[in-house]
Amino acid sequence: MAKGLKLRQVLAEISSIDAVVALDMSALADCLARVAARDEVAAASATVTTQANKIALIQIAGPLTPRGSWYGASLSGIASSVARAASDPDIAGIILDIDSPGGTVSGTPEAAAAVADAASKKPCVACVNTLAASAAYWIASQASEIVMTPSADVGSIGAMIMHVDYGKALEEAGIGVTIIRSEQSPLKNEAHPFGPLSDDARAFLQKRANDAGADFIKAVAGGRKVTQSKVKDEFGQGRVFGAREAIARGMADRVATMSDVIAGMLPKPPSRSARRRSALAFE
Repeated sequence: MAKGLKLRQVLAEISSIDAVVALDMSALADCLARVAARDEVAAASATVTTQANKIALIQIAGPLTPRGSWYGASLSGIASSVARAASDPDIAGIILDIDSPGGTVSGTPEAAAAVADAASKKPCVACVNTLAASAAYWIASQASEIVMTPSADVGSIGAMIMHVDYGKALEEAGIGVTIIRSEQSPLKNEAHPFGPLSDDARAFLQKRANDAGADFIKAVAGGRKVTQSKVKDEFGQGRVFGAREAIARGMADRVATMSDVIAGMLPKPPSRSARRRSALAFE
């Protein structure tokens, strides 16, 4: 009985290699239907929310993936929204409302580049409300300014690749896995989860992680206008910091609430004396 239970647990764990989560298919179908309906509504209205005061508020929330998903945000959608706001002459400034643990490397450089381009044209403030980690911090670092809410965290600079080896668990459950590859592609899916990584596969993945991490550091250095050495040595080496520590290290600029950030970007109404002078000029 215990062996059968363990087998079911192992099969559940490997039933989805990409997500490493087994979902009930009927529940998944229902969820996808609801998401499709939600996406249709979202597509009908612009992702960029423009108020009468000409400020664009763009939300970056949840795990970040290239095309988006039911559990996170779309990096391509973020890039598109930021680009539209940057090119709209009626929008005076952009606020990125960020609460994300990060996501995939794929799509992040493009979204970050869109933010950098926007920041070169008009004020673009990243408001960390309440987390900008990993890919989300990469994006935030390209804004004109990084503002953190009092309890916010930023950081997790760098890249990580995780490999899970289910080989022993499968063996104990009496399951053997045979992989047959085309002769032209002997290295295809060399990081499969049914056995340990070979030395060559580990070295290959290490280089991929190093390359992505180097790109991350270079982008942050450019966005924060510091040296790459400072980012590498003083921006946590993968750790996450609260507002006080992050600001002291140069990873963010100041602490404020989202309301304060919005109020600070709104056009200031003319003073009473200025209004009176204007009225006198037309008398």
